[in-house]
Amino acid sequence: MIVIRWFSLLLIVLALMLLGADIVSTLEMPGAVVVRPLEKIFMLFGFQSRPWVEANFAPWLVNPSLAVLASPGWAILGILGVIFSLLAPSRRPKPKAAPNAPPIEH
Repeated sequence: MIVIRWFSLLLIVLALMLLGADIVSTLEMPGAVVVRPLEKIFMLFGFQSRPWVEANFAPWLVNPSLAVLASPGWAILGILGVIFSLLAPSRRPKPKAAPNAPPIEH
């Protein structure tokens, strides 16, 4: 389960980095809000996701998949990171209940 925890941490860190990049780009462009969709982030790495999704996914999955690709990259990665972190169990041992102490008599 440690792999899932590390993977969720990686996704959350990537989401925060993408959010920071969008904030910096918004500050650089006065009067415009910059939010990069996941499709554009893939395009920056040289992967054309839209034709790939249309060619390889079932017809009933194309539109939902394109909707996910049109969503902000930081939101998608952040949500996945939080879901994975909730699925992985905690490594901390559960605290044991204190033994029942006898009542104090005055």
